[in-house]
Amino acid sequence: MKCLKEIGEVLKESREQNGVSIEEAAEDLNYKVSQLEAIESGNYKTFKDIFLLKCMITDYAKYLGLNSEQIIDAFNMYLNLLLRYL
Repeated sequence: MKCLKEIGEVLKESREQNGVSIEEAAEDLNYKVSQLEAIESGNYKTFKDIFLLKCMITDYAKYLGLNSEQIIDAFNMYLNLLLRYL
């Protein structure tokens, strides 16, 4: 996984495979549907705090039964690449 969009696609595919609606996931995690939609679409600019985004991705991955460490490793690699070009 090289970009946030790919991370979001993994999360979305897992959610759909688990038969969970985005509304249900948002309610269970106490997040807004728009926040999960932004994560799934790879829209990091929606988030003012990159650390909050990282926490949300971790929570979402755990909720979906994914390896959250692997997802966050991919996110950290993406973030490092992003910061190089800013």
